[in-house]
Amino acid sequence: MYQIKKIIASIKDLPAEVKQFLLKATLLFIGWKLIFILVLIPNEVPDAWLVRELGKGTAFTLNKYYGSVDFTSVAIVRKRIYGNDEINATYANVFKGGKQHVIGIYQACNGLELMILYTGFIICFAGHFKRKLGYIILGVIGLFLINVLRCSMLGFLSLEHPNHFEFAHKYFFNLVVYALTFILWMFYVSKIKKTTPQIV
Repeated sequence: MYQIKKIIASIKDLPAEVKQFLLKATLLFIGWKLIFILVLIPNEVPDAWLVRELGKGTAFTLNKYYGSVDFTSVAIVRKRIYGNDEINATYANVFKGGKQHVIGIYQACNGLELMILYTGFIICFAGHFKRKLGYIILGVIGLFLINVLRCSMLGFLSLEHPNHFEFAHKYFFNLVVYALTFILWMFYVSKIKKTTPQIV
């Protein structure tokens, strides 16, 4: 009980701008989770589209790198259990020569949560609406392209250095993607500090 009172007292001591940021972030997080769980996941919006486009982008990038037309992406829909219901889940599989499986892209890999995290930070921080919208659009496109590159490099490792695939998939590329997201945030913050010193 003492610890809870101490935390509450610490929150009260925070500057008004920080409190406002934390309140916005909390409300946005709760709202996002409700929409995501109740609406988006059961309807595969925009998960199915993101997975298909990631697959196409990965096949395109690998074709460019290898100077071939051997790589193709095939999207399939499978049933999976979600809570008490059975829902559709779209997967993209990249093949070489139509037979050799290179990489599978699942909904957990589509980068949507990271895009939302990035967008939420921009919304909660300072800045005018048009500026925020511009950074959100460019940032989300950038994160998508980074994810295409990540999947392509994983495809390359799957073919050329399969022993390194698991480490790269679980640790290295996750670290890189989160670091790049942090850099995008810091770029936004550095620009905003020059023009809008207060949270709006």
